Amino acid sequence: MAHVPAAVRRKQIIEAATAVIAREGVAGASTRAIAREAAVPLATLHYVFATKDDVVAGVLEMLLDKAKLSIDQCVQRVLVASPDATRDLAQIVDQLVHAYWDDMQQDLGSQRVQYELTLHALRAPQAGNVGRALYEYYLDATEGLIRDVCERTGETVHASVRDIAHLIVSGIDGILLQSLIVADHDQARRSLDNLVGAVLATATRPHG
Repeated sequence: MAHVPAAVRRKQIIEAATAVIAREGVAGASTRAIAREAAVPLATLHYVFATKDDVVAGVLEMLLDKAKLSIDQCVQRVLVASPDATRDLAQIVDQLVHAYWDDMQQDLGSQRVQYELTLHALRAPQAGNVGRALYEYYLDATEGLIRDVCERTGETVHASVRDIAHLIVSGIDGILLQSLIVADHDQARRSLDNLVGAVLATATRPHG
């Protein structure tokens, strides 16, 4: 039998674990089920990953890398669509919220796995930092874009830019979770528009 490098086996097992979790959930993703999906002996899986939590951490790391690429692409699309200083904060926030949403809608399976594993990671020390890193990346990218827009346009916001980024990310997160439970696309679009309005009200309304 030809030797398979450990890095190749790792990727193979992580992809298999992602498929099993998407289909059966974390509870149904035993190492035996993952090994069967990957078409490798159970001993091979445990040679690469000591425990199921280590496999989960690997899946989360893969999802993190994938999400980082998607976030960067969303931000870049907004920047390309708004190359000059005439684009104000309202336009940028609207474009960014809908760009994030449209990107998430392209792969709802990964979104479901990401939600499930992020919650699972709260009880798994090996994976907990990965879940936090994903949200931090969303926040950093969103905050950076808002700061860039304000610098280009000279607009002043009346709230912490980090708080504005939190509102955008947490709002989209909640709307997506609701949409996964109740697939009402019209309501989701209305909620996105309401989120944009709430963000702009927070950013532009002076606080006493």
